[in-house]
Amino acid sequence: MTYSNYVFFLYKLDYFQLKPSFEVTRTKSTRLSSIGIEEDLCPNGTIPIRRTTKDDLIRAKMLSDPNVGILNKDIRGRHYAGLNLNNDGTRYYAISGIISVYNLPVQNADQITSAYIYLSNQESVHDKNIIMAGWEVHPRVFGDGETYFFIRWADKTKNKGCTNLICPGFVQVEPRFHLGKPVDQTSIYNGKQFELKVDISQDSKTNNWWVMLNNINLGYYPGILFSKLDFANLGGWTGMTSTPAGIPSPPMGSGHFPDNNLYRTCYFRQMSFQLSNRKNLGPGQDTYADTFRDSNCFGVEYDGWNDDIQGYSMLFGGPGGNCGQ
Repeated sequence: MTYSNYVFFLYKLDYFQLKPSFEVTRTKSTRLSSIGIEEDLCPNGTIPIRRTTKDDLIRAKMLSDPNVGILNKDIRGRHYAGLNLNNDGTRYYAISGIISVYNLPVQNADQITSAYIYLSNQESVHDKNIIMAGWEVHPRVFGDGETYFFIRWADKTKNKGCTNLICPGFVQVEPRFHLGKPVDQTSIYNGKQFELKVDISQDSKTNNWWVMLNNINLGYYPGILFSKLDFANLGGWTGMTSTPAGIPSPPMGSGHFPDNNLYRTCYFRQMSFQLSNRKNLGPGQDTYADTFRDSNCFGVEYDGWNDDIQGYSMLFGGPGGNCGQ
């Protein structure tokens, strides 16, 4: 790996939380190899951060615009298929899942296809606070059509938000991984599957929101970053596509509808979440499956618990096309 596009930032570590005060359940899997952890990436006391370019700043400004931003769910051309936690007053403090990873084609820089977990606190469309993590194909943000692991936050009350480390927000503590690196390997339809294990968990002692990738603590979003995210009242596991008006939607997931086969359909497995007791729970009566806008383009299949390997799992995706806008 070359480091010409990266700078190493020295942290005064006394001011940062170096690790969460809780233990996250670690999942052993030989499939968790879609994205690598470098053994000697940075000097001691530093982390890798991609050099911020003028184009990065332009993209960051665009994505924080409430009228066009990626975090605005209620815009034309946006489609979802997934499983959501009920918004019934329950407080959520963690969410986790293992996602199969694909690389799907998009027609232009403004199209998106992605899969992610999220936690959010929202009373209205104007005060949403949200954290999400997963994989995404989005040329406008990443500069090409490859698949990238991403994290993202937003506080719509303040009209602020950011992807990865393009602007301030996330505090990275893991020196062996840089945000903004494309996924090394992606799944093949009806062939070998590659996965990412992603966790978002609140530290009850600090109120910071930690993000884990493949059992590694990458870092955290400080609780004070948000105007209202002491807990989440929404969350879920979802696929998403977005396209400009008049252009057919890109495919989602593996590009195929769920057909009860994990080798042909994009999936989440080992899905779990936590309430105030901080014990892992599987989706059940606390959730509902949904496809937004047009089920002729995308679908979701949730059957609950399967076995020790799949755990609670969900299949989702579809070919896209001329969906209802």
